[in-house]
This record gives sequence, structure tokens and C-alpha cells, in this order.
Amino acid sequence: MEYVVELLARHGIKRIIVSLHHHAHNIEAYFGNGQRWGVSFEYVLQRDPLGTAGALKWAKPLLTETFLVLPADALVDVDVDALLAQHSMRQSEATIVVHPSKEDGRQLLLDENNRIVAFAEPMCEGDQVTDTGAYVLEPSILDFVPERVPYDLSQQLIPALLESNVLLHGFALQGYWNPLCSFEDHQLLQQVCLSSAQQGSTAQNSDATVRYPSIGGRQIASGIWVGSNNVIHPSVQLAAPVYIGENCRVGRDVDLGPDAVIGTNVIVDDGATIQQSTVMERTYVGQYVHIKDRFVNKNLVVDVNSEEYVKITDDFLLGEVQVNLAGNRLHQGFDSLLAFILFVLTLPLTLLIALILRLGNGRALDQAPRIHSRPDIHRHDHESEIGTFNLLRFHTRNADGTYTSYGRILERWELHRLPELWNVVKGEIMLVGVKPLEPDAVTEITEPWQQKRFEYSAGFTGLWYTQAAPGSSLDETLVSDAYYVATRTWRTDLRIFFLTPISWFKHRAGYQEYQLSTTLET
Repeated sequence: MEYVVELLARHGIKRIIVSLHHHAHNIEAYFGNGQRWGVSFEYVLQRDPLGTAGALKWAKPLLTETFLVLPADALVDVDVDALLAQHSMRQSEATIVVHPSKEDGRQLLLDENNRIVAFAEPMCEGDQVTDTGAYVLEPSILDFVPERVPYDLSQQLIPALLESNVLLHGFALQGYWNPLCSFEDHQLLQQVCLSSAQQGSTAQNSDATVRYPSIGGRQIASGIWVGSNNVIHPSVQLAAPVYIGENCRVGRDVDLGPDAVIGTNVIVDDGATIQQSTVMERTYVGQYVHIKDRFVNKNLVVDVNSEEYVKITDDFLLGEVQVNLAGNRLHQGFDSLLAFILFVLTLPLTLLIALILRLGNGRALDQAPRIHSRPDIHRHDHESEIGTFNLLRFHTRNADGTYTSYGRILERWELHRLPELWNVVKGEIMLVGVKPLEPDAVTEITEPWQQKRFEYSAGFTGLWYTQAAPGSSLDETLVSDAYYVATRTWRTDLRIFFLTPISWFKHRAGYQEYQLSTTLET
């Protein structure tokens, strides 16, 4: 899906509508508003699965002009400009991107003018091609789709259009297409992307290359990409193409490649061999383990060709790496030092507020418990533990929820949060992290994408502060936190930290509006 987004951005298409149902929150948490790719995302959530055409009908109010449909679960490396130009020139109601392959997908029959005339039957004569799942459609096409029922583009809508003699054309795909129907397809796509990136500008646009391979990490040699914070022994043999993600440890006399893809936070122990295989994140590969043509995720091993799988019960062969994504002690020490400096600088204001509150209502600090959880690599039961701590804040509200004497002013200017800097100094939270939550909120965090937030420490500020409006719902906060954990780097932390004062000024402008809406709802 990320390749699709980059493809559209490269062709100047900035408005992208994403239909969500399966893995909806995972997708939204990862892509956010699309700003990272220079595009704008609009999400349309289906309450029930409506199929490829039913999803378009559900989004019909947003589809008011010619629109392009690209699948998120396949790769179609199409020349978007040429596709749209042909659609416009032939004044088609629908243009289907087709491929000469006859192994996957629905077969279509073209006439001499590339008009789609029928579905291909066995042994029929004519130019047979395969529907790739990519289309250019006019809004009028959606009139053929029934309301709020599952309806498929290829299996139902296209036959209905053919029966109604709607003008349909095929666009012959000159680039790479992979339907990603199997582990073998997945491995082939990775090989194609790696080899295309290795060839660079010499790669030709064909069914064996992709035009815009985007490989993360740093290329240390031709066809070898390595992420940051890795420890790789000098005796390791790397046979291109190879990709190694971030925070990996590769031991002595390890052989990697060709066509080896190693995810983040992976440990490959001494003497291991990995070829034509994918090792997913947080996987431990034991000493002298040989992996070839396999897809490995922790202790699960899938044969790429047969798709047979087995679970390994011996943790010394394959297992899960228990990592602390909150960073090392140096990171935490730096945060504590910086927070201490900020605490000292704001101490006169903090003491003044404490004195005013003490004189006004006899109570200065409210030590309300807040939730703080992250994986602990020192635990003995290998289960995630949730720890609590006291988040220091000035007391602003009475037991019945009404404001104290100066509570409204403190909350409006967020001065009640100044004591939280001491939580950072003590190492209980980070300067930048996920939002601290009350223990009661944990009962509402049930889905796997929501629980991703527990893989990083709570923070004094974060994406939840710089992007969300005051009074955001728990669901909006969880989306921000999950997106932050999925995309976090030290650079994004630095950016969030410096954006925090700007966001503080924006919050001041939006506070009055939020208070008014809250009052009206009440």
C-alpha cells in the first residue's frame, strides 16, 4: 500500500481516499493524514465488508469526478499519466488495467480496438488478458452498484457493465504486476524491488522491475541496505541483494543473502545462514540455523513454495526477541538531564503557583495515578506487565468535577502540567512518548493495534499533543499513539519536541472553542 501511495504522489495525485474495513486501525495508525508522503488522506470506514465495488458506492459522495482505483493488497506499477490520458482520449466510462499473464485474476477478451467485449471462456479465440484490479472509472459507473450490499468490481460490476453495453477499454500494463496471492509472490516481489533498487537508473520498466523501488536504510555497498543502530560482526558474509532493518545484531560467521530480508530488532546468532528468505521483526535465529526459501516470524516457519508451516518449540533455534523499544539508558539519561534543566528554569513559576494554591485552597499537588506500560526485557514470565506511577499535576478540580479557585486558569494555560517534568527527571516518563492514561482507560484498549502504544514509554509531549486538538477522544489518542510507535525515530522525537511550544500556542487558541462545545453538549 505504501508503494501505491508513493506512486500516486510521484504522478501529482495528492488526494487519496482510503476505504477501510480489514485492519482499519492498523492502516490509519501507520499512514495518519498522509503528510509524510506529501498527500492528503480521507478515510471511509465500512461498518460491514462491502466488497471492492460496494466500498466505492459507500464513498460515492466523495467521488464526483473521474477517479482512479488501485488495490492496496497488490502491486500494479502502472504509468498513471498514460492511463489517464488513454481513458480521456477514448472517452471510456471505465478503463481496466490488464496484464497478459493468465495465471491469476479474471480473464477478459479484447477486440482490435482494445475494447473489452466479454469475459474469456476456455479455448475461446481472441486477445485474452487479466484484470489486475486497477481501474479508471467515471462517477456514473456507481449507478450500477446496489446500495449497502457486498458487491465485487471484477466479478459483478464488470459483467453488469458489459450487459449494459457500457464503453469499457483495456489499458495494457507495461510495468510490473504482482497480485500477492501467496508467500511465493511475496518473496518474488521483494526480490524484484531489491534487484530494481540495485540496478538503479539502469533498470528497465518491465515485468521484472519496478520503477520506483523505495528501500529504507543506508546502502553500504551495491545491493546491500542496512538500517540504523545495528551491530554486525566483521566476519559476516553479505551476498547482494540483502536488506537488514534497524536495531539488529548479526553474529560471527553469519551468511546473509542473496535475497535475504531481515526485519527490525532481529538477532542472528553465530554461524547462521539465511538465503532467499524473509525474517520478520523481533525474531531470534539461533546458532548455525540454516534458513532458505522460508518466511520466518518468531517461531513460525513457512515454506515459501509449498506454504506448509511448522512452529519451533526450541527457543535456542527460533524465538522472539524481547526488546525495549523505549530506548537505552543513554536516551533516558539524556531525557532526564534535559527535563531537569527545564524543571529548574520553570521552578520559580512552579513555586509561585504552588504557593498561590496553598494559600487559596490548602492543596498544591494532585498525585493522580496514570497508566504507564511498556515491554520489560527483564521479566521472567515473558508476559507484558502494566506498571503504574503517580503523574504529578497541580490540583485543578474538586471531587465533583468543578474547578478549584484557580483551576480553570491553570488548565487553560496548561500550567497544571509543569510538575510532570519531575516525572521525566525520575525516569518514569520520557520527554516525547505516548500519552499517559488513567488506569480505567486500559479496559478499553483491547485491539492489537491499540496495544501497540504499550511498546513505548509515556511522554510529557508527543504526537498526541502536537497533532490532536484539546479534548480529543480516547480513540483519536490511540490512533496518534499507534502511529507514533510505528514510525518513531530520534528525528521525529526531535521534531515533536520543537513543535510542542507551537502546539501550546495553538491549544490556547482552541481552548475557548473546546470549552464552548463542551458546555453546549452538557
